[in-house]
Amino acid sequence: MARLRRWVLWAAVLPIAFPWLVATAVWVRRDSAMRRRRGDRPRLVYGPIPIVSIKYMSEAMRQAGYETLTLVHEIYAIHGPADFDRVVDSFSGPPGGRSILARLRGRTMTDYAAFAWLLRHYDVFHFFFDGGFLRRTPLRLLEVQLLHLAGKKVIAMPYGSDVAIPSQIQSVEWRDGLLVEYPDLGRNEARRQRWIDYFCARADYVVACLVHFETLPRWDLLPIHYYPIDTDAWAPRETSSGHDGRSGSVVVLHAPNHRALKGTDALLKACEELQDEGCQVSLRLLERVPNEQVHREMERADIVADQFILGYALTAMEGMSLEKPVLSNLSDDRYYARFRNQTRLGDCPIVSTTPSDLKETLRRLVTQPALRAEIGTAGRRYVIREHSYAAMAHLWDAIYRRVWYGEDIDPGAQLRA
Repeated sequence: MARLRRWVLWAAVLPIAFPWLVATAVWVRRDSAMRRRRGDRPRLVYGPIPIVSIKYMSEAMRQAGYETLTLVHEIYAIHGPADFDRVVDSFSGPPGGRSILARLRGRTMTDYAAFAWLLRHYDVFHFFFDGGFLRRTPLRLLEVQLLHLAGKKVIAMPYGSDVAIPSQIQSVEWRDGLLVEYPDLGRNEARRQRWIDYFCARADYVVACLVHFETLPRWDLLPIHYYPIDTDAWAPRETSSGHDGRSGSVVVLHAPNHRALKGTDALLKACEELQDEGCQVSLRLLERVPNEQVHREMERADIVADQFILGYALTAMEGMSLEKPVLSNLSDDRYYARFRNQTRLGDCPIVSTTPSDLKETLRRLVTQPALRAEIGTAGRRYVIREHSYAAMAHLWDAIYRRVWYGEDIDPGAQLRA
């Protein structure tokens, strides 16, 4: 009911909001063109979904000399107060009275006010496939058109559930995991497909990634991952235990946000069976805890267990950056063959394992501390080269040269050996 009331209020102010945004877009269009002709660096904004990857992207480009902003609709419990620059509701201004006009001026106008402000202050907008800053309003499927009217550029990129179309996913295991974690995915395919089609048709550039690409009808760049990690913040500060499962317990860390997608049950079974055989292995399972706690616990771990259905993600990058050996599943050639041929994925030192092989793979790492140290060293070297702030800033700088300045440049050349 609250959502319905808010939609009624949004629609009520639409006759005011739409002309206001059109006028603002026309007004800033000349400034956008002048900035481009002068060779000014584009000002970058990321949001509104509070995925921590946009924090890292913003920080990387800020260090490279760009003006950046992360603006989100909300902040999840796992985030710290400094993870994002600003929340959209901050545009609602001081509370008004209880009159209708006060309500219209308040939260009802917040998304429109935030968008109008962004038109004046930023140039390149980075969105996920479930909508931009007007996604909660009746103008949600006119946002890119308004941005183009203002001379702005739009880059679309996936993060996971925003491009989850179960009927188009080849991996049955991955599809099953998605439907376990998100039971409504199958019923809501049409709505997500509209968002995907909208952004693929209208975005200036589409950046996919290793796992989240098969449901996209278009992409302009297909890297392993498009977001970086702060390798300075995630630098190794504690040495691993050196235990071999006999002299002492080996700590395995696993931080699943969705157990079915990460293959958590297979990891639990593998650890229990090793323990029953007398192997000293301790599983540290972290769920729905703040990122800072995950960081502290990972520093003390010996092995990082990422995910065993498909792919590797931010947790694996964090583990490699801390010089921990990382376990993930990179075995499905329907997804990985292309990347091994066209990127440097073949150099990735992640220990690839399927759920069925997990026990023996884990045993090998638990009982060989020297092997763990060797893999950990190679992992940090790989992350610095492929996923550090400097590496990703180099890639994104090439993207902006193409998207903002119109240079005839191939950003994909940055990905090839």
